[in-house]
Amino acid sequence: MNLMKGVLHSIQSMGTLDGPGLRTVVFLQGCSLRCKFCHSIDTTLTDRGEDVTVEELYEQVMKYKDYWGGSKSDGIRGGVTISGGDPLGQPLFLQELVKKFHEANVHVTVETSLYAGERAVEALVPYIDLWMVSLKHMDDEQHMQLTGKSSRVIHENLRTLDDAITNQNLGSGIRIRFVVIPGMTDDESHIKTLGGFVSRIKNLELLELLPYVSIGKYKWVELFGKYDLENTAEATTSDLEKVKAALQSYQLNIKI
Repeated sequence: MNLMKGVLHSIQSMGTLDGPGLRTVVFLQGCSLRCKFCHSIDTTLTDRGEDVTVEELYEQVMKYKDYWGGSKSDGIRGGVTISGGDPLGQPLFLQELVKKFHEANVHVTVETSLYAGERAVEALVPYIDLWMVSLKHMDDEQHMQLTGKSSRVIHENLRTLDDAITNQNLGSGIRIRFVVIPGMTDDESHIKTLGGFVSRIKNLELLELLPYVSIGKYKWVELFGKYDLENTAEATTSDLEKVKAALQSYQLNIKI
């Protein structure tokens, strides 16, 4: 029995937005980034959450297996998504957890910013079926202002991940998620930089454009007394369509 402990925020028994098919979504506590637009800022704090062992969490999640419709061998793409926070903030715990699901023939998705050590990413590669990677901003200075961290580690890790999937002939996919924030991430030159970068990902499944919304504002106010994006407009369908049009020449599979 694996007694390694991690910190759990919560479990969503039935998810339809965090990967293919019907999924159980596990939210681990903690995140190295402090994205100003984060709508789940409570999941990023390291002084919260519930201690849980790999075995305890595995058993809790596997109770929902019937809802997924079967296993990978049945051609079912439903399964488990590990999210957060950022699960790569607990790399050793995450590795043991996804390895256990992989051995049980469960489709595993990890949702992450890839802000982590290169070795932590490489150790996870054999056990992940789909990587959902959130790119915040392509410009390093703007990324620092928006998240508090450099983008260089993230971009380098994404290249490393892509190469590892190809070299190991795993067939895993990468889905890029990008939040369209009016006046902050949507100018045309930045979108073209994003398009050029994403178009070079060999194992790209799709680019998902997400609208900025302020639904997490109350959490920021409760926790920190203010919300930095108070005067930022929420993104509309028109905003998303404009970004999609700017990416047309890159021939990407785009979802909005």
